[in-house]
Amino acid sequence: MCFLRFLAQARGTLARHLAEASPVAWAAVPPDSGRTLHLVMGNESCDLDSAVSAVTLAFVYAQRHLEHDYVPILNIPRRDYPLKTEVGHMFGQCGIVESELLFRDDLPGKMAPDVSVILVDHHVSPLAPNVAEILDHRPLDESSPSLQLLPASCERSIDASVGSCATLVAERYLAEEHPRSVAVARLLHATIVLDTINFAPAAKRFGPKDQAMVEQLEKELNRQATQRTVLFDELVAARADISSLTLTEVLRKDMKTLHTDRQVVPMAGMPILVRDFVAKSGAEKAVREFAAGSNLLVILGMWVAPADGQVQRDVGLISLNGQSQLVERVRLALVESTDPKLELQPHEPDTPRFMGGCFLRQHNVQATRKHILPVVKRALLEWESEHGCDSDDVYFFKEKPQLGLS
Repeated sequence: MCFLRFLAQARGTLARHLAEASPVAWAAVPPDSGRTLHLVMGNESCDLDSAVSAVTLAFVYAQRHLEHDYVPILNIPRRDYPLKTEVGHMFGQCGIVESELLFRDDLPGKMAPDVSVILVDHHVSPLAPNVAEILDHRPLDESSPSLQLLPASCERSIDASVGSCATLVAERYLAEEHPRSVAVARLLHATIVLDTINFAPAAKRFGPKDQAMVEQLEKELNRQATQRTVLFDELVAARADISSLTLTEVLRKDMKTLHTDRQVVPMAGMPILVRDFVAKSGAEKAVREFAAGSNLLVILGMWVAPADGQVQRDVGLISLNGQSQLVERVRLALVESTDPKLELQPHEPDTPRFMGGCFLRQHNVQATRKHILPVVKRALLEWESEHGCDSDDVYFFKEKPQLGLS
């Protein structure tokens, strides 16, 4: 089966496994067929790496394990898909249309125990009891309770030496001769080039395996290494194209949510610097809409210069209820971090005051959100421990969203 046909049939495949599926769908594959449903899910930021890893790994596994069903899920609501401009651009280049994709809100509210989940580009999930396999390039978050809920049989492929999860998928794709797809090769190749900042030495976002996979994919696609720059510039431009987005949508474009026992902290990644964002008219209104109900907002900005590929990064910390001590605690944790050292310093000239926040230029451009997130989380846990359960400074969240199948 070709890749595009596989995606076009994914919705029907999922429907056959839902309790509310029509009799016609069940007739195609009877419920006693013994086929297991495997959901292949990316992370909630749904950047190009996450989206491509989900759809390509699902296809590869589906063609190699015909006795089971594999369905890729983009772990965002469908309404947020237009925000993922580089994903839409690259998928469009490969003939993938939105109507053929499945999103988080296409799943009913409860996960059946016999449904298997494969996590790509993340390893912390409320679906932990159902997770059968993990592919990720972030170090394990040992502080996450969900890790304790993973089944003993869960296969963990964690490789922090690579710059892209797509590299780990490409390794599996290229390990066997079947299946082969030009679209899959294009998607994996483009994603690795983007995630490694086109193998820029200054960024140090790649390892030997990234290089090896890209070179093998280029042989398959009959492309030259010299063509990478044009591809990289095209993808950077697509990711940075926020011309059709509101400022609130810019904040939602690439966001993750950091959970502790008593706080939910949104972390927004943007394709522009934070200092440029907060200078825009309407920025405060957008921040309040985006982070409503949150005690702290972390914003990570990145700008890649089109001319030479030079990367700039900065960090913004804002407390929506004016909790300046919490902001200062997180700021100190980031400034004092040594693994890695972020090299955070005030902008020159200094960023104008904005909502009482703290805004710092990050001179170590090699450090990404995967390095910053655990530092922020440790600071929050220490803050909660010191202030105790009755502190008015902490917002409590009794319920967490649940996903899955009934």
